[in-house]
Amino acid sequence: MKWRRLNYIFHRDIGYLCIGLTLIYAISGIVVNHISHSFNPSYTIEHTETTIQPVAKETKADMVLVDSILQQLDEKGVFKNVALLAPGKLRIFVEGNTIDVNMSDGKVKQEKVAKRPILFEANFLHLNKAKGIWTWVADGYAVLLAILAITGFLMIRKNSRVRGLVLTGLGFVVPLVFLWISL
Repeated sequence: MKWRRLNYIFHRDIGYLCIGLTLIYAISGIVVNHISHSFNPSYTIEHTETTIQPVAKETKADMVLVDSILQQLDEKGVFKNVALLAPGKLRIFVEGNTIDVNMSDGKVKQEKVAKRPILFEANFLHLNKAKGIWTWVADGYAVLLAILAITGFLMIRKNSRVRGLVLTGLGFVVPLVFLWISL
């Protein structure tokens, strides 16, 4: 069998193997590139304000008070912790929700955080937060991408050699020019 045919088969089969990972990394890469103060690619963050019954000054900041506040808010999340930020200012941590309570006037500010379906998991893998064995999987994927690039380059035919070389050159030049401009 000719080397070109073997190269084609090798390139094709590695390409098939990489499709799933490539799509995960591509989608995650796009959303991670657009992280800003108003957009978190892994979580949705919702801010709400409401009021509850004001709390008398002499009331102790204990679990009875916390339970009462959570009931008034109809908060069913798992309680994690509570902190007295200042006299009359209470912060309650519930699974997926941070609740700030001004006890004197009953004003409540909540910050509810929830994982974005699919994007959370894709970003978890893309940013290698899994560590361990996933590092080896990601390294293997990077090696397969390098092999795809090389076998793809070797597929350039005589009739498209100039175009192939120019486009390959651009693939190297674009990041170098960007670095030159940016640094």
